[in-house]
Amino acid sequence: MAELAKYERVVIDQDICISCGACVAACPYQALELDENGKSRLIWEKCKDDFSCVAVCPVKAISKASEATPEAKAKKGWYRFGKSLTPEEQKAFEEWKTKYGITAPPV
Repeated sequence: MAELAKYERVVIDQDICISCGACVAACPYQALELDENGKSRLIWEKCKDDFSCVAVCPVKAISKASEATPEAKAKKGWYRFGKSLTPEEQKAFEEWKTKYGITAPPV
């Protein structure tokens, strides 16, 4: 759990995302994908705080979790799990949500 608990991660405002894919290409951890609507989506457990996605987004649709607006943190659809979480990973996830004020559920 300590591994997953230490990362801040990013928040994606899919209403701003223009589906360019720059973030997907920039992430060295393959922690981003384009969803069924072509919008960027975070794969929660893969994000390792590289933040290159934040730097390359031409419309600033991606923010560090600590810097994202409450509105963005509440929108549905911007993150998912790439696998089933273990109980320890689930605990890390719940702590992350609390720490960063994430109110949206995963897809």
